[in-house]
Amino acid sequence: MKRCGMVLEGGGMRGLYTAGVLDYFMDQGFYPNGIVGVSAGACHACSYISKQRGRSFRINTAYLKGKDYLSLRSLIKTGSLFGMDFIFHRIPEELDPFDYQSFDTAGIDFIAVSTDVESGKPYYHIIKDGRADIDYIQASSSLPLLSPMVEKQGRKLLDGGVSDSIPILYMQKRGYEKNIVILTQCKGYRKGRNNLMPIICHQFRDYPQFVTALENRHLHYNETLDQLKQMERENKVFIIQPSQPVTISRLEKNIDKLTALYQEGYDDAKNRYPSMMDFLSDAS
Repeated sequence: MKRCGMVLEGGGMRGLYTAGVLDYFMDQGFYPNGIVGVSAGACHACSYISKQRGRSFRINTAYLKGKDYLSLRSLIKTGSLFGMDFIFHRIPEELDPFDYQSFDTAGIDFIAVSTDVESGKPYYHIIKDGRADIDYIQASSSLPLLSPMVEKQGRKLLDGGVSDSIPILYMQKRGYEKNIVILTQCKGYRKGRNNLMPIICHQFRDYPQFVTALENRHLHYNETLDQLKQMERENKVFIIQPSQPVTISRLEKNIDKLTALYQEGYDDAKNRYPSMMDFLSDAS
């Protein structure tokens, strides 16, 4: 069997779809050789790799009404709409303990994608230590205008979706010939230009390459979707994505809607699992 990779798109709270898919995979004991995650995709990959079924759903719904998780209070107090210290430290270290040992010894090649603000290019960091590398997961999830930059080892980093929303080409370059791609938008979706570009241009006026990356994000994203369609025809990728338009927002707080999206992901994975196994066993 060829080496199996997995690509996890971001999308904020739309990532509950991905959480459902990954929980079904855990129920089947299925794990790929490598995973690349962007933003919410990188976050959900963590609990998947540590084999903590249901954890991603819990931490994305249990604290929604708390001011420390997602609130204007957090934005005013910390410069981030999401309470980053609460999410990336207090939750995994105290409230819903993350199994760092299982994560670190899983033997899965895991890469989190962020964007280098100064160059506007994607930065792919191989996550080897769950504690030491948590800042790179945070950086991947730090949205422009809604989160401060994460400065790490001389780099200024923000949301990986800005520069490489669906890093399928990166995984192929790493030698993964068969890739499972989990998307959080439905078939036929096309990304439009960012309506906040005037504000972004002002806010990031000292980082012209980053502004350019944001201006071109929709073009790169749609080009990648076209490439994925061709790869799917060539039996190089297996795509799991919502069948209908996802109506929840990136910052959705309605737990009933999030639960339904999670269940949709779980059911889609269950229904498509036999076909996915056929795809992975096919030597072509």
